[in-house]
Amino acid sequence: MKFIALLMTALLLPAVPAAHAAPVLPQDVLAQFTPGISLSQQAFGNVQCYGLIMPSQKVPDQGINGTPLPQGGTLRFGRVPDPVDASRWAFRFTLMPTDPLTAGSYRCESAFNPSTSGLPRGRLFWHAYSVYLPDWRVTNDEQQLAQWHAGDTSGLQPIYALLSRDGQMRLVMRTSASPTPTPTTVSTQVLWSSDSWTPNQWITVVTQALVSTDPAASPFIRTWINGNLVVNYKGPVGYNQPAAQPYVKHGIYHWTNLNAWDMRLPQRDVWFRRAALVLDPNRAYNAADLGQYVNTP
Repeated sequence: MKFIALLMTALLLPAVPAAHAAPVLPQDVLAQFTPGISLSQQAFGNVQCYGLIMPSQKVPDQGINGTPLPQGGTLRFGRVPDPVDASRWAFRFTLMPTDPLTAGSYRCESAFNPSTSGLPRGRLFWHAYSVYLPDWRVTNDEQQLAQWHAGDTSGLQPIYALLSRDGQMRLVMRTSASPTPTPTTVSTQVLWSSDSWTPNQWITVVTQALVSTDPAASPFIRTWINGNLVVNYKGPVGYNQPAAQPYVKHGIYHWTNLNAWDMRLPQRDVWFRRAALVLDPNRAYNAADLGQYVNTP
């Protein structure tokens, strides 16, 4: 067990970006948010927070604010100084159990627009982001931090999600080939977990994937955490729903069914640097390229 703990700690140590990292071409970027520029210049989708669903370009410069927070201030979503490097910007998402429900749940999230930049299906793509999480290891509830939303209203859980639960960080994947998928037909797999992750540091998550429930398409998921390959899954990914358009979300989502808020930590905060969804039609990129891209101011 000691060896496993040491191994998982090593996996989460910051990796040095490869010197040969190639630039990500603008024409390959399906969607992104960039804290370094004002929200009025960003049409990535919307922000769902504090009972509001607001187009990203309409979020005011002062962000979305609410009641006073235990740790000070009122900000729920907005641009703030990077917690590690005050010379640059980050997005902060904050959620409290006393906040108004948003779309029926506790959430403070951003969503890429499914109609213009939905999650590709049957095509090779990358999803990358850098996330900074305080010490939530005392808690036993679940908060989803990044997800591939199923894109329908049937109540299906995310196709792939980074979450915090029971003091662990986890990457969870779901799939169902049923022509009418329901929660009972879904297969859920924890593809990676760590209870030795280090809080209060930037964690870079880079995923290369092809989403399909058809084995002939050779679907897969590969995920790197701080440059280390932690998921190498081959098999069906997602749901057999041709009419639904999955999409990407980042922030904090605390689902309400059988997931009571752990009041040992009432205020939840998470920070993101750049997050991007990138096509790779020519297989030109590698994980180092995407890791460098999302950590560029």
